[in-house]
Amino acid sequence: MDYKNKYYWIFRIETSRFGGVMGPSCDYVTDENREAWQRFVENKISEIMKPETMQLPEFKEFLEKVNKDKEWRRNQAIRAEQLRIKAADDRRRRASMEKPKIAYIPKGLTVDYEKEYGRLIRQEVTFVPTVEDDFLYQLRFLERWYKKSVPQLIELKRPDAAYAVAVELCRQLPDFVFRKHIEGYLKPKKPRLRKLIEGAFAALVDSVKAWNNEEKRRWVYDFIFKQTKYYHDFRGLQKEMQQMMPSETLIGEPVAVVREKSDEELLLERKLKREEQQRLEAEKEAHSVIPLNEDYETKIFARSIVGWECDLISFLMHDENERIKALANRGEYQEAALRFMQLAKSMCRHFISDEHYCYFDDLYSPEYAIGYLVDFFNELANEGKLPDETKEYLKKAWQEIMESECHQSYGMLSKKLLYSPFPA
Repeated sequence: MDYKNKYYWIFRIETSRFGGVMGPSCDYVTDENREAWQRFVENKISEIMKPETMQLPEFKEFLEKVNKDKEWRRNQAIRAEQLRIKAADDRRRRASMEKPKIAYIPKGLTVDYEKEYGRLIRQEVTFVPTVEDDFLYQLRFLERWYKKSVPQLIELKRPDAAYAVAVELCRQLPDFVFRKHIEGYLKPKKPRLRKLIEGAFAALVDSVKAWNNEEKRRWVYDFIFKQTKYYHDFRGLQKEMQQMMPSETLIGEPVAVVREKSDEELLLERKLKREEQQRLEAEKEAHSVIPLNEDYETKIFARSIVGWECDLISFLMHDENERIKALANRGEYQEAALRFMQLAKSMCRHFISDEHYCYFDDLYSPEYAIGYLVDFFNELANEGKLPDETKEYLKKAWQEIMESECHQSYGMLSKKLLYSPFPA
């Protein structure tokens, strides 16, 4: 065999890759006969591997099958692309109709549910289908309101929303059922349209009963009676609608419902709460005996340096402790006491505002820094070094610290100031 022939090597590569007649996938090829089998097959291949073979009927039959397979795959690809384009066109045409969740409830304490649901249903009623698939999509969209939305809203204990959906669907159905320019789509679907009308009004009655709202029941009773005039073309439908009219009086109060605030209302509520808190803080600050120290606020208690156990803040506080002690040791007791209270106040403020309580387990380092100053001033008081004016200020200021949220809610700064263990 000509081992330089390219067809020979193509054959060897392909049969090796796919586990062909020369490979171990053949049960009848064993270790004893493999070499003989290879030589035999190679010899047979060399006999037919020539241009004349392609003129044989057998080869032309296989060639035709391969070409048919290629044509089928090509047609499949074209069909898939056509379906993709059609689906994209359908999505583009139908995008004019919003598709809310089945149990969609508008957020807001004062939002008009009928107006919001009416807007959504109006989009579906006025949609202009260009092909029958569009019309069927439009029809399913409308059916979804009474088949799925109303039952789910009732199940969610929101009969008020279910009622608004059903009212708007019933109110706008005549504009859909009797549209002249889509009459060609509507007429063949008259039995289905009848079910749509019956289902919508049944859903309306179910929702008002679930709500147990007597005022709305009376309104629905009159509303259904007035709506019957539109459906004289549907044999027997007017009588069925009259039989649906809820005539039995509903006893008791309507089912209580809780509306969810809208994002805008939540933002406004937070804004008003923040403004009220700022007002109260400003009012409290105006009567405070501890004026804020801006250096402490911006340099020691900066939010950007908050870390685990607030170690960096504690380190800066200990540095300030030394300066406060130096003031006291020089006899500047009032200034030292003022800075001590300012440091404690800033710590209490930022413990809350910067959520320091999230940054430690058992050890809150800044508390220890204040604790050292408490011990220092208690020692000065026990030694009789603090002037009466300074002691009085510390007592009044410390009381303010004890009334802070940091102490009241989290128990920070539990040490007592100006407490002497030695009775006089």
